[in-house]
Amino acid sequence: MKKIIYALGLTIMLLTGSVFATEQKIAVVNVMYILQNMPERETVSKTLNSEFESRAKTLQSQEKKAQEAAQRLQKEGLTLSAGDKNKLKDIIASFEEKAKAFSQDYHKRENEEVNKLLGHIQQAVSTLVKQEHYTLVLKAEAAFYVNDTIDITEKVLEQVKK
Repeated sequence: MKKIIYALGLTIMLLTGSVFATEQKIAVVNVMYILQNMPERETVSKTLNSEFESRAKTLQSQEKKAQEAAQRLQKEGLTLSAGDKNKLKDIIASFEEKAKAFSQDYHKRENEEVNKLLGHIQQAVSTLVKQEHYTLVLKAEAAFYVNDTIDITEKVLEQVKK
């Protein structure tokens, strides 16, 4: 029994030794840099701005009304009737609710668009991995130190631009 375990252990060591003896090609990619410098990023930004422009303008006018209501409530709060106070509080609450909904909708759409861009980056990395035979590609954001010789960020950016 001991001989079998010994032989099995020796076989495992020999097999794993040959795996580690092969050349490992490691690369690092700065995804945030690519996202900021992609040509599509500008298009996405313009699309989102135009998509939410009318809601933003409406919200800005409501913000002025809410600010005026808050100021009036602060200045005249002691002399206002309960009904007037409630109306002013409703104006403020309505604005806050709409502002929160706007922010959530905008961030949801922005995340959808960023995920599409990340998909393009992933495809570019996959293409480079196949072309240049990398065994491991890491995000630069996850590393404490990166030697410039293994940074393929610019190559990925060029691939994304194709």
